[in-house]
Amino acid sequence: MEKYKKINEEKLLESFIEMEKSTEPNPYLVSKIMNRLEREYTLPKNKKRTFALQTIAMAAGVALAIAMGVTIGNNYTQNRQYSNAITVNDSQIENLNIYISEE
Repeated sequence: MEKYKKINEEKLLESFIEMEKSTEPNPYLVSKIMNRLEREYTLPKNKKRTFALQTIAMAAGVALAIAMGVTIGNNYTQNRQYSNAITVNDSQIENLNIYISEE
C-alpha cells in the first residue's frame, strides 16, 4: 500500500512539474511589473529631487541678485562722494564775450 502511495505521489509530482513546464509564459507580465515598479518608486523620487534642485537654484539666484545689488549700490554711492569738490558760482565768472568780441 505504501508503494502505491509513493508511486501516486511521484506521478502526481511529475505531472505537476510537466504541467508547469508546458504553460506558456506571458511576455507582457515582465513589462507590466517593471512599469508598475518604475511608476511607484523611481518617478516620485526624481520629481522630488528635481523640485528640490529647482528650489535651491532659485533661492541661490535671488540671494546672488540681492548681494550684487547691494554691492553695486555701495560702490555707486562711494564713488559719488567728492572730498575735494570745487564749487563755482557762474554769476561770478567773467563774461567770455568780452574776450571773443572783435572791435
